[in-house]
Amino acid sequence: MSAGLTHSPGEEWPLSSGGAPRLLCEGRWPGIGFAVKEQDISRSITWAIHDERHAVVVHLGGPICRLETELAGVGSVMEPPLPGEVWLVPARERYSSLAQGGVVRYAELFLDTRVPGGLLESCRLRPLAGHYDGFLQQAVTRLQQLSLEKDDLAGMLSHALSQAVMLHVFREFSLNGAGQSLQPAGARLDPRAERAIEEYVWGNLAGPITLGSLASVVRLGVHELLRRFRGSFGSTPAQYVIEQRLRRARWLLATTTHDITRIALDTGFCSHGHLSTTFHKRLGMTPSQYRAGQRRLAGAQDRMRVNR
Repeated sequence: MSAGLTHSPGEEWPLSSGGAPRLLCEGRWPGIGFAVKEQDISRSITWAIHDERHAVVVHLGGPICRLETELAGVGSVMEPPLPGEVWLVPARERYSSLAQGGVVRYAELFLDTRVPGGLLESCRLRPLAGHYDGFLQQAVTRLQQLSLEKDDLAGMLSHALSQAVMLHVFREFSLNGAGQSLQPAGARLDPRAERAIEEYVWGNLAGPITLGSLASVVRLGVHELLRRFRGSFGSTPAQYVIEQRLRRARWLLATTTHDITRIALDTGFCSHGHLSTTFHKRLGMTPSQYRAGQRRLAGAQDRMRVNR
């Protein structure tokens, strides 16, 4: 999300005015490049990506109070990003964003489209914005830790982990050679309708959200909403609402001391058990485990800053 990617936004995006990024560590292994950077975005800044390689950005920490994005032709205004959320920009796709906040840390990964051995050359990746991935969060934190260690074992471990990261990305986010577009022509909501859907969902996560209420927000019939929704958001309305509820729950778990029952009710789940079951099914851990893991990762980041 910095000059290391492509600091050349389109005309519709104002020029960057935030502080230049500071490189904390970097590495290069077969098929993949890696860097962790820190940047002061207290003044408005523009990030842009357009590369021949696949680009993956993992938010590691720091406040972002404003984030307007456009990825592969789809625009959105997002709530504050959480540590562990991922932006994936497939090769030759365009990404632009306007951001403002505090001092932020993020990892950049570049994946070659031609991988040694040729096994992954036919894989096409789907664009992602604000998708939580616990494995990538922990993996890039570990790569940063290993970069501070100069012995041969650290070198071997970082090499092996980099290859696991690359395979994870291709396995989890591949279009599986289907050759189908996520945004077929003529099957999307217009940008104002997309924004209206986002704002309605974010403002009503604690209460019931129905297809009828979503359709009325954008003045469409339910059938037409369903036809266009996937083209705009890459999922069904139900899947989108669940993801936004889980996203809000993760934010509350990471940034407050509220008990899990309160968090469940505040995010539209009917009970502690309902949140826990959904959370474990989607993320592979309980809310308590997620909260504890975020605290450990925050502690590891703090120790690395002290050691620099």
